[in-house]
Amino acid sequence: MPVRVWVEAAMLAKSAVAYNAGTLNRARDAGMQYMEAFDGADCGWTSHQDTDKPNGMLRTVEDAAAWPISHPRCRRAFGPRPDVREPV
Repeated sequence: MPVRVWVEAAMLAKSAVAYNAGTLNRARDAGMQYMEAFDGADCGWTSHQDTDKPNGMLRTVEDAAAWPISHPRCRRAFGPRPDVREPV
């Protein structure tokens, strides 16, 4: 595999982690407890093989911070859910 492919994957992963960290830090500062995960339908929480599919699911801010992405080129993002105070 060409070096540029590895560099691109690393840059995309770092930028995705940074984007999600900013979102999660701001949500935490605002007192949010839960986030909605936006992810690929086949993407698992920790890897593609993980059967825990987070797309559209609620996660705590802490859980989201632990797994801001699950693989290189991951498109995961989080949206704050101020309307949720207790898990569903």
